[in-house]
Amino acid sequence: MRYIDEAAVARGIATVKQFKPLSVGMRIVDGGGPIAPMRTPTQHFMRRDGGDYAVGVRREVEGFGFSDDVIMLSTHGTTHVDALCHVFCGGHMFGGIPASEVSSFGARQLGAETIPPIVTRVIVVDAVPDGRSWLSPGEAIPAQRLDELITAAGLECLPGDALFVRTGSLKAYYSGESHERSSPGLGADCIDWIKERKIAIVGADNMAVEVIPSGVPGWATPLHVRLMQGEGVLFVELLDLEAVAGRTFAALLTINPLKIVGGTASPVSPMLLL
Repeated sequence: MRYIDEAAVARGIATVKQFKPLSVGMRIVDGGGPIAPMRTPTQHFMRRDGGDYAVGVRREVEGFGFSDDVIMLSTHGTTHVDALCHVFCGGHMFGGIPASEVSSFGARQLGAETIPPIVTRVIVVDAVPDGRSWLSPGEAIPAQRLDELITAAGLECLPGDALFVRTGSLKAYYSGESHERSSPGLGADCIDWIKERKIAIVGADNMAVEVIPSGVPGWATPLHVRLMQGEGVLFVELLDLEAVAGRTFAALLTINPLKIVGGTASPVSPMLLL
């Protein structure tokens, strides 16, 4: 976030031409996904509905009746932004803070409540080649590919920008192809590329932003470790970018995380203003 200054916000505002808002958060559906195997699927319960009134269990009071519901949702189980307490390496999280600061009661430091509202320019890149619906599981997107697409669109990543990348993973999931244990994403050579450009936020329509498996011996998630734990870059995962498929463009991005005290992530519905 240290790179998101007034200049970055002004760049984002300058991209607005149509004044058209677009949510890029995925739908939240009972039992839906995609979701990593170690996480609890979404559960949606109705606490009061029209049937209660129909059978006489509930009644309108002075002309007022209502429905009500409860949702149980993994903080990483839908479109979300990872808090900096999410990733450890060598027993430490971002800033050298010990991993022991995160306990079964939540994070005492770097929890989701510390992520401020975000307004900046985002460069949205569709990395799926023409003629294909999605990238293959385990297919890495190299830094050179990002450079080619962004340059061809007449754009340049600048300090404080966000970068959102479409891999087609969400479309693949909805089409019946599972990307739960292997998914396309940014390759390891994107680490230095992102650091050099001082990109503040990286996001994608998959579960990890980076390619899984990583292809780097001894490193399960090198982008998470080198960028989130090492540099404080925020990751936004499980975006729904299908509405902007086939395009590489810049827009104004707004994200307002939930203030989940001690949380390792916050569900969000990022908005692009085109």
